[in-house]
Amino acid sequence: MLQLFLAIGLVTLSIFVHELGHFLVARWRGMVVPRFSIFGLGKPIFSWHWRGVEYCVCWLPIGAYVMVPQLSDLGDFEGDVPENARNLPTAGYLSKVLVAVAGPAANILFALLLGCIVWWAGVTVPAEFNRTEIGEVSREMRTSDGKSVPGPAAVAGLQAGDVVRKVDDRPVASYHDIFAAIVLGAQTGADGQRAARITFERDGVTRTVEVVPALVGPEGLRSIGIGPKTDLVVDKVAANSAAEKAGLLVGDRIVSVDGRPLARREELGEHFQRKHAAPSQLSIIRDGAQTSLAIQPVMQTIEGQSLYRIGVTWRIKTVVVHPTPFAQIGDAVRQVYQTLASLLNRKSDIGVRHMSGIVGIVDNLQQVATAGLVPAFAFLIAINVSLAIFNLLPIPVLDGGHIFFATMAKLRGRPLKPAFMQNAVAACFFMLIGLIVYVTYNDIRRAFQSRREERPPAAAPAKSPEPRDQPVPAK
Repeated sequence: MLQLFLAIGLVTLSIFVHELGHFLVARWRGMVVPRFSIFGLGKPIFSWHWRGVEYCVCWLPIGAYVMVPQLSDLGDFEGDVPENARNLPTAGYLSKVLVAVAGPAANILFALLLGCIVWWAGVTVPAEFNRTEIGEVSREMRTSDGKSVPGPAAVAGLQAGDVVRKVDDRPVASYHDIFAAIVLGAQTGADGQRAARITFERDGVTRTVEVVPALVGPEGLRSIGIGPKTDLVVDKVAANSAAEKAGLLVGDRIVSVDGRPLARREELGEHFQRKHAAPSQLSIIRDGAQTSLAIQPVMQTIEGQSLYRIGVTWRIKTVVVHPTPFAQIGDAVRQVYQTLASLLNRKSDIGVRHMSGIVGIVDNLQQVATAGLVPAFAFLIAINVSLAIFNLLPIPVLDGGHIFFATMAKLRGRPLKPAFMQNAVAACFFMLIGLIVYVTYNDIRRAFQSRREERPPAAAPAKSPEPRDQPVPAK
């Protein structure tokens, strides 16, 4: 619950910063600002007046807003505008543009401030996700329509141990980069099928293959069936567990089971679920020497799910990264650009149904906040950059729409007709409301689906998620 309140507070802070940018520049340019809700939307709970501005706190406890009637020149169409703010003189072109740009600019400055904090404090990430070495290549995958198909990466010849350098000719530096590039990809092959160009290094030789991604998961996102390499190093051994009886010790590194090499922790759990309670032979490295031991999993029921487990917790190696503020901003801008490009590209598999609104953003931020305040700040940078770029789109009711209207009037040499502006704003407003309703429905659906799919890992409780290049709910 604490993470939920923190997430709502951070999103509200980002919106407040955006509106504060409009407010400060509007006051600087001498424009009338009759009301500034510093917290909440809707009707005010209470308010106070200072220097001609009504400051208030409103009923809907998220977001903020500032009223600047001279920005849009829509007159009574704007709604509940106080009497003293009606029939105001038209503001100049420069003032309108500066006020409209001030909101997104404030979000970028806020993102830079957060970036400085993240740069100074550093972000702790699992080492296995901070590299691009392939740990697992799925032999078989289940598509969104329930069909079982050969793993695309396996068909293309990719192997565990390959180090991915580029996806669709774009360099990748982490497993997240690989995941995002594949999911947002819009490439097609000569035969018109989906395609992803994977450039990788194997035995010192760089090669490129074309992989045909499959659509997997409830969201129908592109996947090629690979996972990052993970180490199976024992961190804890539960008392009276199968692992303790077998003689496993803290620090042991499991390298194979029944002669089959292991590249991911999930593989060991899947092996036990196939063999059930039958004994297995583990090959381990202890104090630099390799040895083997027999182990017999025990069925346990946790949260209604029966699994064969051995009772260990894995040690996850982490690294602290210190990306510069400008690198963080640049990564966020590239991600927004790639997402918008995929959304508008008919060859991609990204659609409006994959967008996240306020509910999805809060849910995502809530999950990130469980890892700490610094990771939440890092995620908030992306939110602020997205908010800035989205608001600059030339769509009426957004900041970019105000700039568009002001520029059209400037080029025409006379004001736009109020009827035209009102019709354009009304049409876009209702379209935006429809989009918000649709996106919110999908956000809620994904959130519930994510909660239903959360299950304890097969082999042992893990300390961090195991992302793969397939859809991860609420990411």
